[in-house]
Amino acid sequence: MTNPITIFIVEDEAIAAESLKLDLETIGYRVVGLADNRKDALHGIYKSKPDLVLMDIKIKNDDGIILAEEIAKKTSNSIPIIYLTAYTDQNTIKRAIKTSPYGFIAKPYKIEVLESNISIALNKHQQIVDKELQLVKQQEKLNAVSKYDSLTQLPNQLSLVENFNAILEVFYQQINASADNNEETIPSLIPIFYLDFSRFNLIRDELGIDISNSLFKAVVKRLKANLGDDIILAKLEHYEFCLITEPIRHRQSAIDLAENLLKTITPPLIYKKQKIYIDFNIGISFYPIQGDTINELLNNAKAVVTENKTVGLNQYEVYSPAFHTNNKNEVAIETKLHDALANEEFEVFYQPKVNLKTNKIIGIEALLRWNDPGYSNISPAVFIPIAEQIGLIDSIGQWVLNKSCEDFKILEKRCGQQMQVSVNFSPRQFNDNLLEQKIFKILADHYFNPQFLEIELTESLLIKNPSLAVKKLNKLKSAGLKIAIDDFGKGYSSLGYLQHFNFDTLKIDRDFIKNIDGNYKNASIVRCLIEMAHQLNLKVVAEGVETPGELNFLANNDCDIFQGYLFSRPIAFDQLIDLISLRNH
Repeated sequence: MTNPITIFIVEDEAIAAESLKLDLETIGYRVVGLADNRKDALHGIYKSKPDLVLMDIKIKNDDGIILAEEIAKKTSNSIPIIYLTAYTDQNTIKRAIKTSPYGFIAKPYKIEVLESNISIALNKHQQIVDKELQLVKQQEKLNAVSKYDSLTQLPNQLSLVENFNAILEVFYQQINASADNNEETIPSLIPIFYLDFSRFNLIRDELGIDISNSLFKAVVKRLKANLGDDIILAKLEHYEFCLITEPIRHRQSAIDLAENLLKTITPPLIYKKQKIYIDFNIGISFYPIQGDTINELLNNAKAVVTENKTVGLNQYEVYSPAFHTNNKNEVAIETKLHDALANEEFEVFYQPKVNLKTNKIIGIEALLRWNDPGYSNISPAVFIPIAEQIGLIDSIGQWVLNKSCEDFKILEKRCGQQMQVSVNFSPRQFNDNLLEQKIFKILADHYFNPQFLEIELTESLLIKNPSLAVKKLNKLKSAGLKIAIDDFGKGYSSLGYLQHFNFDTLKIDRDFIKNIDGNYKNASIVRCLIEMAHQLNLKVVAEGVETPGELNFLANNDCDIFQGYLFSRPIAFDQLIDLISLRNH
């Protein structure tokens, strides 16, 4: 026998409350409380935890709508509320609707209307609860699939932010606990190790994937045996690892560990009486002197191994700010960047975004290109970070937005179509205090409808300062702009975390899309992401689609939009107009 539905009544007229209680009990519900004022209502609801609240809008010396908002905040919207009132003027209804009630019953009511409204409200609430539970389960499933390497069962790159944050917490706890002690005991560094076993590619090519995988797992076992339980070992791409230790006081501790690993890991493995030598290199960086995020620290540790060609096998190298193989080029690029805007060397290329169901172009991403006479098309991956560092990205970014709006007003006239344009914003641009004013001025100058502008932001940008990001996004959204999260997956966040931000589109990073039709792990991740995004009412864009197999997988799994070389590379504006005229007519 199931327990009856419990209901709490908030009603300022005692006779009406008792009559309502009798009607509810006649239907089969159990009334667990009556209140005619805010204080008693809050206390009674918190204590009895009813399945539903019937709320009169007019209560003693208070407002039932305000009380409903307070109940929703205190119970995290877990208790559905139905308004029951004789006040049915238009203004009252509008105010009540803003609180997202589960129903609205006008007095005097009919008992069958009361019963049907309660039944509908409870069903609606159960659907919401089921949906939230499904999201939680899918997030857990996604985490299980995405945060561990299938071969070694080690945490993978997607888990690094969480693991690094855990070490950071220990780091600052130790600093605070040691505040009154000898300074020599206070930790000052967190080492990040990059281990490169890329010569395993030779073993794989010679002995085959199955044998190389077995040998590689033997290396992992050897690594674990030589690392303490307090050291985090994560598998990166290919034959690479990241290693994060507990906080230390002196760099020498990290160097000692690197030397010990080189000594204990490199002895050969034996396969069919044949010695298989294990050659690898180690790069080391230190928090906080060489970066404040795991991405930056790992990239620096990796750089000294992958870019410094003078490092031999079975060596370690410590990153230093002086290390930079492209230093001379960067100085020259920086000098030229200062004049590039004035010399009209920049150009905006556009890559179409295509609806997977209609195969029509429904939007375009604006991409900056630099036609420098001396360097012949410098990659944005090179010059944009430099522009960010030296403070030029704001003026360059404004130029891109201005040019895009100008081009799309022309496109509207020539093609007779209004189409959404997406523009990327860098961290420095997004953190500008005048960001909103600058965007709105450019839009006004071109009479550009804000609904057709989409701002693309990376997830790592948002999670650095979530409270500030939420405020900025809300301002942009209130003006009608669309917001997209770009390169999802690169920042190693969860969709469950990002749902707190007010955005419209999720763009799945191309690393997840590449060979997805033959990569079971990425396929599982992308399926989960698409389903979860749709449940959060987000559009999903797949980036970097290059093969028919990838496209077919996305179509079969309800992805909304794709972009990539399979359809079109980024193209000049004149070519874009021709393509739209040909494709969309």
